[in-house]
Amino acid sequence: MSRRLVVLALAALTLVIVMVASYARTVRSEVDDASGYLLTLMELRRSALEDYLETIRSEVVLWSRRQALHGAIVELEQGWDQLPGDRTETLQRLYIDENPFPEGEKHRLQTAGDGSRYSAIHESVHPRALRFLENHGYYDVFLFDPEGDLIYTAYKERDFATNLDTGPWRDTCLGRAFRAARDAETEDFVVFTDFEPYEPSNGEPAGFAASPVHDEDGVLAGVLAFQVPMNRINEIMQFTGGMGETGETYIVGEDLLMRSDSRFADTTTILRTSVDTETARRALAAETGVDVSEDYRGVPSLSAFGGLEFEGLRWAVMAEIDEQEVRRRALEPRRLLATAFLSLAAISAVAALFITYMMGRAEKPEPWRKET
Repeated sequence: MSRRLVVLALAALTLVIVMVASYARTVRSEVDDASGYLLTLMELRRSALEDYLETIRSEVVLWSRRQALHGAIVELEQGWDQLPGDRTETLQRLYIDENPFPEGEKHRLQTAGDGSRYSAIHESVHPRALRFLENHGYYDVFLFDPEGDLIYTAYKERDFATNLDTGPWRDTCLGRAFRAARDAETEDFVVFTDFEPYEPSNGEPAGFAASPVHDEDGVLAGVLAFQVPMNRINEIMQFTGGMGETGETYIVGEDLLMRSDSRFADTTTILRTSVDTETARRALAAETGVDVSEDYRGVPSLSAFGGLEFEGLRWAVMAEIDEQEVRRRALEPRRLLATAFLSLAAISAVAALFITYMMGRAEKPEPWRKET
Protein backbone atom coordinates (compact mmCIF):
# COMPACT_ATOMS: atom_id res chain seq x y z
CA MET A 1 0.00 0.00 0.00
CA SER A 2 2.80 2.40 0.89
CA ARG A 3 4.46 1.85 -2.47
CA ARG A 4 1.26 2.77 -4.24
CA LEU A 5 0.98 6.00 -2.22
CA VAL A 6 4.58 6.92 -3.04
CA VAL A 7 3.96 6.43 -6.75
CA LEU A 8 0.75 8.47 -6.63
CA ALA A 9 2.40 11.25 -4.60
CA LEU A 10 5.28 11.46 -7.02
CA ALA A 11 2.87 11.60 -9.97
CA ALA A 12 0.82 14.34 -8.31
CA LEU A 13 3.90 16.36 -7.39
CA THR A 14 5.24 16.07 -10.90
CA LEU A 15 1.89 17.19 -12.28
CA VAL A 16 1.81 20.26 -9.99
CA ILE A 17 5.36 21.24 -10.92
CA VAL A 18 4.64 20.89 -14.62
CA MET A 19 1.40 22.90 -14.31
CA VAL A 20 3.08 25.74 -12.38
CA ALA A 21 6.00 25.85 -14.78
CA SER A 22 3.67 25.79 -17.78
CA TYR A 23 1.55 28.63 -16.37
CA ALA A 24 4.66 30.68 -15.60
CA ARG A 25 5.88 30.15 -19.15
CA THR A 26 2.43 31.12 -20.47
CA VAL A 27 2.43 34.36 -18.46
CA ARG A 28 5.99 35.20 -19.53
CA SER A 29 5.10 34.48 -23.13
CA GLU A 30 2.01 36.71 -22.90
CA VAL A 31 4.05 39.52 -21.31
CA ASP A 32 6.74 39.15 -23.98
CA ASP A 33 4.15 39.21 -26.76
CA ALA A 34 2.41 42.24 -25.23
CA SER A 35 5.75 44.01 -24.78
CA GLY A 36 6.69 43.52 -28.40
CA TYR A 37 3.25 44.58 -29.59
CA LEU A 38 3.23 47.70 -27.38
CA LEU A 39 6.69 48.69 -28.56
CA THR A 40 5.53 48.35 -32.16
CA LEU A 41 2.44 50.46 -31.44
CA MET A 42 4.57 53.13 -29.79
CA GLU A 43 6.93 53.21 -32.77
CA LEU A 44 4.02 53.45 -35.20
CA ARG A 45 2.43 56.33 -33.27
CA ARG A 46 5.77 58.10 -33.01
CA SER A 47 6.36 57.70 -36.74
CA ALA A 48 2.84 58.94 -37.58
CA LEU A 49 3.33 61.92 -35.28
CA GLU A 50 6.68 62.77 -36.87
CA ASP A 51 5.11 62.50 -40.33
CA TYR A 52 2.33 64.89 -39.33
CA LEU A 53 4.74 67.42 -37.83
CA GLU A 54 6.84 67.17 -40.97
CA THR A 55 3.71 67.89 -43.01
CA ILE A 56 3.13 71.05 -40.97
CA ARG A 57 6.76 72.07 -41.38
CA SER A 58 6.63 71.56 -45.13
CA GLU A 59 3.38 73.50 -45.50
CA VAL A 60 4.63 76.47 -43.47
CA VAL A 61 7.75 76.67 -45.64
CA LEU A 62 5.77 76.17 -48.85
CA TRP A 63 3.23 78.90 -48.11
CA SER A 64 5.81 81.32 -46.71
CA ARG A 65 7.59 81.22 -50.09
CA ARG A 66 4.51 81.95 -52.16
CA GLN A 67 4.57 85.33 -53.80
CA ALA A 68 0.81 85.58 -53.32
CA LEU A 69 1.30 85.44 -49.55
CA HIS A 70 4.12 87.96 -49.75
CA GLY A 71 1.82 90.26 -51.73
CA ALA A 72 -0.98 89.84 -49.17
CA ILE A 73 1.34 90.81 -46.31
CA VAL A 74 2.61 93.87 -48.18
CA GLU A 75 -0.95 95.03 -48.94
CA LEU A 76 -2.15 94.42 -45.39
CA GLU A 77 0.84 96.41 -44.10
CA GLN A 78 -0.11 99.29 -46.38
CA GLY A 79 -3.68 99.19 -45.16
CA TRP A 80 -2.44 98.96 -41.57
CA ASP A 81 -0.21 102.00 -42.00
CA GLN A 82 -3.12 104.07 -43.34
CA LEU A 83 -5.37 103.44 -40.35
CA PRO A 84 -5.82 106.56 -38.22
CA GLY A 85 -5.21 106.72 -34.48
CA ASP A 86 -4.69 103.61 -32.35
CA ARG A 87 -4.72 100.75 -34.85
CA THR A 88 -5.23 98.09 -32.17
CA GLU A 89 -8.24 99.88 -30.73
CA THR A 90 -9.70 100.57 -34.16
CA LEU A 91 -9.39 97.06 -35.59
CA GLN A 92 -10.49 95.27 -32.42
CA ARG A 93 -13.54 97.53 -32.25
CA LEU A 94 -14.41 96.89 -35.91
CA TYR A 95 -13.64 93.16 -36.08
CA ILE A 96 -14.32 92.01 -32.53
CA ASP A 97 -16.41 94.37 -30.39
CA GLU A 98 -18.79 95.53 -33.14
CA ASN A 99 -18.64 92.25 -35.04
CA PRO A 100 -22.27 91.06 -35.36
CA PHE A 101 -21.27 87.40 -35.06
CA PRO A 102 -20.98 85.75 -31.63
CA GLU A 103 -17.74 84.70 -29.94
CA GLY A 104 -16.20 81.79 -31.75
CA GLU A 105 -17.74 82.91 -35.05
CA LYS A 106 -16.01 86.24 -35.54
CA HIS A 107 -14.31 84.78 -38.60
CA ARG A 108 -17.62 84.94 -40.48
CA LEU A 109 -17.26 88.70 -40.90
CA GLN A 110 -15.68 89.34 -44.30
CA THR A 111 -15.25 93.10 -43.92
CA ALA A 112 -16.08 95.74 -41.36
CA GLY A 113 -17.38 97.98 -44.13
CA ASP A 114 -15.69 101.07 -42.70
CA GLY A 115 -14.33 102.18 -46.07
CA SER A 116 -10.69 101.76 -45.03
CA ARG A 117 -8.03 100.32 -47.34
CA TYR A 118 -7.32 97.71 -44.66
CA SER A 119 -10.90 96.39 -44.72
CA ALA A 120 -10.88 96.28 -48.53
CA ILE A 121 -7.74 94.13 -48.48
CA HIS A 122 -9.14 92.03 -45.63
CA GLU A 123 -12.23 91.30 -47.72
CA SER A 124 -9.94 89.98 -50.48
CA VAL A 125 -7.60 87.95 -48.25
CA HIS A 126 -10.06 86.52 -45.75
CA PRO A 127 -12.03 84.04 -47.97
CA ARG A 128 -8.78 82.49 -49.19
CA ALA A 129 -7.49 82.13 -45.64
CA LEU A 130 -10.70 80.44 -44.53
CA ARG A 131 -10.53 77.99 -47.42
CA PHE A 132 -6.95 77.22 -46.49
CA LEU A 133 -7.91 76.52 -42.88
CA GLU A 134 -10.81 74.34 -43.93
CA ASN A 135 -8.69 72.32 -46.35
CA HIS A 136 -5.67 71.91 -44.09
CA GLY A 137 -7.29 71.69 -40.66
CA TYR A 138 -5.34 74.38 -38.80
CA TYR A 139 -7.02 76.30 -36.00
CA ASP A 140 -5.90 79.71 -37.21
CA VAL A 141 -3.44 81.51 -39.47
CA PHE A 142 -1.44 84.60 -38.45
CA LEU A 143 0.38 87.23 -40.52
CA PHE A 144 2.90 89.60 -38.91
CA ASP A 145 4.81 92.57 -40.21
CA PRO A 146 8.55 92.66 -39.37
CA GLU A 147 7.91 94.88 -36.32
CA GLY A 148 5.67 92.28 -34.71
CA ASP A 149 2.26 93.77 -35.49
CA LEU A 150 -0.29 90.98 -35.92
CA ILE A 151 -1.88 92.47 -39.02
CA TYR A 152 -4.17 89.51 -39.80
CA THR A 153 -5.77 86.50 -38.10
CA ALA A 154 -8.74 84.52 -39.33
CA TYR A 155 -10.51 84.04 -35.99
CA LYS A 156 -10.07 87.50 -34.44
CA GLU A 157 -9.21 86.87 -30.82
CA ARG A 158 -7.70 89.49 -28.49
CA ASP A 159 -4.22 89.05 -29.92
CA PHE A 160 -5.47 90.44 -33.27
CA ALA A 161 -3.97 93.84 -34.15
CA THR A 162 -1.59 93.80 -31.17
CA ASN A 163 2.19 93.74 -31.25
CA LEU A 164 3.67 90.37 -30.33
CA ASP A 165 7.15 91.80 -29.88
CA THR A 166 6.35 94.58 -27.41
CA GLY A 167 2.68 94.19 -26.52
CA PRO A 168 0.80 92.29 -23.78
CA TRP A 169 1.21 88.90 -25.46
CA ARG A 170 4.95 89.15 -26.19
CA ASP A 171 5.83 86.42 -23.66
CA THR A 172 3.31 83.91 -25.00
CA CYS A 173 4.23 80.97 -27.18
CA LEU A 174 3.07 82.92 -30.25
CA GLY A 175 5.27 85.86 -29.29
CA ARG A 176 8.28 83.58 -29.01
CA ALA A 177 7.41 81.88 -32.29
CA PHE A 178 7.27 85.27 -34.06
CA ARG A 179 10.66 86.40 -32.76
CA ALA A 180 12.34 83.09 -33.57
CA ALA A 181 11.03 83.20 -37.16
CA ARG A 182 11.80 86.91 -37.62
CA ASP A 183 15.38 86.47 -36.42
CA ALA A 184 16.05 83.29 -38.42
CA GLU A 185 19.06 83.28 -40.69
CA THR A 186 17.59 80.95 -43.31
CA GLU A 187 14.42 81.32 -45.37
CA ASP A 188 13.29 77.72 -44.77
CA PHE A 189 13.53 78.07 -40.99
CA VAL A 190 10.53 76.74 -39.03
CA VAL A 191 9.98 76.97 -35.30
CA PHE A 192 7.49 74.87 -33.37
CA THR A 193 6.31 75.94 -29.93
CA ASP A 194 5.06 73.37 -27.47
CA PHE A 195 1.47 73.52 -26.27
CA GLU A 196 0.87 75.86 -23.36
CA PRO A 197 -2.07 77.91 -22.08
CA TYR A 198 -2.71 80.80 -24.46
CA GLU A 199 -4.53 83.66 -22.76
CA PRO A 200 -6.05 85.24 -25.89
CA SER A 201 -7.79 81.87 -26.44
CA ASN A 202 -9.27 81.91 -22.93
CA GLY A 203 -6.24 80.09 -21.58
CA GLU A 204 -6.81 77.01 -23.73
CA PRO A 205 -3.74 74.99 -24.85
CA ALA A 206 -2.17 76.29 -28.05
CA GLY A 207 0.93 75.51 -30.07
CA PHE A 208 2.29 77.28 -33.14
CA ALA A 209 4.53 76.76 -36.14
CA ALA A 210 6.09 79.85 -37.74
CA SER A 211 8.39 80.71 -40.62
CA PRO A 212 9.76 83.98 -42.09
CA VAL A 213 8.37 85.41 -45.31
CA HIS A 214 10.89 87.04 -47.69
CA ASP A 215 10.55 88.82 -50.98
CA GLU A 216 12.42 87.80 -54.15
CA ASP A 217 15.49 89.71 -52.99
CA GLY A 218 15.59 87.93 -49.63
CA VAL A 219 14.30 90.93 -47.68
CA LEU A 220 12.09 90.04 -44.70
CA ALA A 221 8.46 90.97 -45.38
CA GLY A 222 6.91 89.41 -42.30
CA VAL A 223 6.16 86.13 -40.55
CA LEU A 224 3.58 83.41 -41.22
CA ALA A 225 2.32 81.27 -38.34
CA PHE A 226 -0.18 78.42 -38.04
CA GLN A 227 -1.92 77.32 -34.87
CA VAL A 228 -1.35 73.56 -34.64
CA PRO A 229 -4.60 71.57 -34.32
CA MET A 230 -4.75 69.30 -31.28
CA ASN A 231 -7.62 67.25 -32.69
CA ARG A 232 -5.41 65.82 -35.45
CA ILE A 233 -2.78 64.84 -32.89
CA ASN A 234 -5.51 63.20 -30.81
CA GLU A 235 -6.68 61.26 -33.86
CA ILE A 236 -3.17 59.88 -34.29
CA MET A 237 -2.69 58.99 -30.63
CA GLN A 238 -6.18 57.67 -29.84
CA PHE A 239 -6.25 54.89 -32.41
CA THR A 240 -7.53 51.96 -30.33
CA GLY A 241 -7.01 48.99 -32.64
CA GLY A 242 -5.35 46.17 -30.72
CA MET A 243 -5.21 48.16 -27.47
CA GLY A 244 -7.61 45.94 -25.52
CA GLU A 245 -9.72 47.31 -22.66
CA THR A 246 -7.05 49.34 -20.86
CA GLY A 247 -4.43 50.10 -23.51
CA GLU A 248 -3.76 53.63 -24.75
CA THR A 249 -1.10 55.77 -26.38
CA TYR A 250 -0.42 59.38 -25.46
CA ILE A 251 2.19 62.15 -25.46
CA VAL A 252 3.98 63.76 -22.51
CA GLY A 253 5.82 67.08 -22.59
CA GLU A 254 8.99 68.13 -20.80
CA ASP A 255 6.88 69.49 -17.94
CA LEU A 256 5.47 65.94 -17.51
CA LEU A 257 1.98 67.06 -18.55
CA MET A 258 -0.02 65.32 -21.28
CA ARG A 259 0.08 66.72 -24.80
CA SER A 260 -2.77 64.53 -26.05
CA ASP A 261 -6.05 63.49 -24.47
CA SER A 262 -6.38 60.28 -22.52
CA ARG A 263 -8.55 57.69 -24.19
CA PHE A 264 -10.49 57.24 -20.95
CA ALA A 265 -11.08 60.87 -19.90
CA ASP A 266 -14.40 62.65 -20.35
CA THR A 267 -12.68 66.05 -20.48
CA THR A 268 -9.39 67.15 -21.99
CA THR A 269 -6.23 66.02 -20.23
CA ILE A 270 -3.88 68.21 -22.30
CA LEU A 271 -1.77 70.32 -19.90
CA ARG A 272 -3.98 69.10 -17.05
CA THR A 273 -2.90 65.54 -16.29
CA SER A 274 0.56 64.91 -14.86
CA VAL A 275 2.54 61.85 -15.95
CA ASP A 276 5.41 61.85 -13.49
CA THR A 277 6.41 58.24 -14.12
CA GLU A 278 9.75 56.52 -14.48
CA THR A 279 9.09 55.45 -18.07
CA ALA A 280 7.97 58.95 -19.13
CA ARG A 281 11.16 60.43 -17.68
CA ARG A 282 13.25 57.80 -19.45
CA ALA A 283 11.53 58.62 -22.76
CA LEU A 284 12.22 62.34 -22.30
CA ALA A 285 15.85 61.37 -21.72
CA ALA A 286 15.83 59.83 -25.23
CA GLU A 287 15.55 56.22 -24.04
CA THR A 288 13.38 53.63 -25.78
CA GLY A 289 12.14 50.42 -24.20
CA VAL A 290 9.43 48.49 -22.36
CA ASP A 291 9.05 48.14 -18.61
CA VAL A 292 6.48 47.48 -15.90
CA SER A 293 5.77 50.55 -13.80
CA GLU A 294 2.91 52.52 -12.32
CA ASP A 295 1.16 54.71 -14.88
CA TYR A 296 -0.23 58.21 -14.32
CA ARG A 297 -3.25 56.66 -12.55
CA GLY A 298 -1.05 54.74 -10.15
CA VAL A 299 -1.96 51.41 -11.82
CA PRO A 300 0.82 48.86 -12.53
CA SER A 301 1.13 48.82 -16.30
CA LEU A 302 3.23 47.45 -19.08
CA SER A 303 4.71 50.60 -20.60
CA ALA A 304 6.45 51.04 -23.96
CA PHE A 305 8.16 54.41 -24.26
CA GLY A 306 10.29 56.47 -26.61
CA GLY A 307 11.35 60.05 -27.16
CA LEU A 308 10.49 62.41 -30.01
CA GLU A 309 12.46 65.55 -30.90
CA PHE A 310 11.30 67.78 -33.73
CA GLU A 311 12.22 71.40 -34.48
CA GLY A 312 12.53 72.33 -30.82
CA LEU A 313 9.81 70.02 -29.51
CA ARG A 314 10.73 67.27 -27.07
CA TRP A 315 7.98 64.81 -26.21
CA ALA A 316 7.65 61.35 -24.72
CA VAL A 317 5.49 58.91 -26.70
CA MET A 318 3.87 56.29 -24.47
CA ALA A 319 1.98 53.06 -25.17
CA GLU A 320 0.61 51.35 -22.06
CA ILE A 321 -1.76 48.61 -20.93
CA ASP A 322 -2.68 47.48 -17.42
CA GLU A 323 -0.49 44.63 -16.24
CA GLN A 324 -3.58 42.90 -14.87
CA GLU A 325 -5.13 42.75 -18.33
CA VAL A 326 -1.96 41.20 -19.74
CA ARG A 327 -2.00 38.52 -17.04
CA ARG A 328 -5.71 37.97 -17.53
CA ARG A 329 -5.05 37.14 -21.15
CA ALA A 330 -2.93 34.25 -19.95
CA LEU A 331 -5.87 32.69 -18.09
CA GLU A 332 -7.58 31.24 -21.13
CA PRO A 333 -4.49 29.31 -22.26
CA ARG A 334 -4.08 28.17 -18.67
CA ARG A 335 -7.59 26.73 -18.64
CA LEU A 336 -6.82 24.79 -21.78
CA LEU A 337 -3.58 23.56 -20.27
CA ALA A 338 -5.35 22.67 -17.03
CA THR A 339 -7.89 20.57 -18.89
CA ALA A 340 -5.13 18.76 -20.72
CA PHE A 341 -3.17 18.22 -17.48
CA LEU A 342 -6.25 16.95 -15.61
CA SER A 343 -6.81 14.43 -18.34
CA LEU A 344 -3.15 13.52 -18.18
CA ALA A 345 -3.40 13.27 -14.40
CA ALA A 346 -6.34 10.91 -14.60
CA ILE A 347 -4.53 8.74 -17.09
CA SER A 348 -1.35 8.87 -15.03
CA ALA A 349 -3.22 7.93 -11.87
CA VAL A 350 -4.89 4.96 -13.52
CA ALA A 351 -1.59 3.91 -15.03
CA ALA A 352 0.17 4.28 -11.67
CA LEU A 353 -2.46 2.20 -9.90
CA PHE A 354 -2.26 -0.45 -12.56
CA ILE A 355 1.53 -0.55 -12.42
CA THR A 356 1.48 -0.70 -8.62
CA TYR A 357 -1.11 -3.44 -8.68
CA MET A 358 0.94 -5.47 -11.14
CA MET A 359 4.09 -4.97 -9.07
CA GLY A 360 2.22 -6.23 -6.04
CA ARG A 361 0.99 -9.27 -7.93
CA ALA A 362 4.50 -10.03 -9.06
CA GLU A 363 5.84 -9.97 -5.52
CA LYS A 364 3.02 -12.04 -3.92
CA PRO A 365 3.60 -15.89 -4.01
CA GLU A 366 0.94 -17.90 -5.74
CA PRO A 367 -1.16 -19.91 -3.15
CA TRP A 368 -1.03 -23.28 -5.03
CA ARG A 369 2.75 -23.23 -5.35
CA LYS A 370 4.51 -25.16 -2.49
CA GLU A 371 7.83 -23.94 -1.26
CA THR A 372 10.70 -26.51 -1.30
